[in-house]
Order: sequence, then C-alpha cells, then structure tokens
Amino acid sequence: MNKEEALMRLMEGNRRFLSNAMEAKDHIAKREELKVGQQPIAVVLTCSDSRVVPEFIFDVGLGGIFTVESAGNVVDKIGIGSVEYAVGHLHTPLIIVLGHEKCGAVIAAY
Repeated sequence: MNKEEALMRLMEGNRRFLSNAMEAKDHIAKREELKVGQQPIAVVLTCSDSRVVPEFIFDVGLGGIFTVESAGNVVDKIGIGSVEYAVGHLHTPLIIVLGHEKCGAVIAAY
C-alpha cells in the first residue's frame, strides 16, 4: 500500500466514524493474524488524551495504525525513535500528526 492509498483508506474510515457506521471487526481473528507480524498503514503521532483514539477515528482495527502518543503532541527522542522504527523497519508508508481542540496538556503548558 502506498501513502496515497493509506490516506484514502483512513479518510474513508473517518467518514464511517463520523456517520456512526463503523465496520464490524473480528478482533480475535485479527490478533491471531498479527502474531506473525504487523504492517500498519500509517504512523499516527497523537496526543495521549483518551478522547483521541486513532483506531476509532479512522475505523481501523488492531494492527492498522502504529500509534505514538505524547501529551500535547510534544515528541522526545523516544517518540521520534518510534516513528523511525515504524517507517524504517515496518515500512509504514504514511505519517500523520493528529491534534485536537482543547488539549489539556497545551492549556497546562500555556
């Protein structure tokens, strides 16, 4: 999958999420499939806020997104290393930085 296809798939999933028409997922079967490895379609750098869950927002199941969370999307060397791992070793084609409104970490820092 290339980055354009990955982005299209995530945007389609987001449309399903927004219309409350998310696809049914067989998490048990997917866990078994993922035992041999992972091939996420995107790295999503997002806030560690519990209201921002990329797997739901983009309607992908287990293994679909390599999520890197950090309060306020402030990334240190460890977070950057996680992104580099996903791109370099898992060959993840797309990186998304996902922010949100009313971030408590940003408000607290301000």
